Amino acid sequence: MKSVKGKEIVFTTENKVGMLEEISKLIKDEGVDIKGVSAWGEGDKAFFRLLTSDNSKTKGVLQRLGNIEEKDVVIVDMPDEIGQLQMLSSKLKDVGIDLNYIYGTTSEPGKTAIIVFSSNDNDKALEVISA
Repeated sequence: MKSVKGKEIVFTTENKVGMLEEISKLIKDEGVDIKGVSAWGEGDKAFFRLLTSDNSKTKGVLQRLGNIEEKDVVIVDMPDEIGQLQMLSSKLKDVGIDLNYIYGTTSEPGKTAIIVFSSNDNDKALEVISA
């Protein structure tokens, strides 16, 4: 399991049919890869957390559509195997790390999955995961 500090884009915009397609097309047209995404709607607002290959370009194309922030996160590369998420969460729990949120990808057994999270102490989380 490897972990690094990262930055995600937190983006709030209008909640409407096709917003994900519009956003992903703008990002694709800039030649930027979306590495991770979490999105949900609440009423008339849509919320996105995006992990991209180029946050500067992404912010540039999305700024006309809504509010953008960058937030610190921990990005974990881990094998896509049974029990890996439990192992990660156990390490964090054992040292009192409180997760604010978490999202991730899966692939197929034997390949790599990516977990992205924010916590009450990202630096301590990085130390624990690396140990």
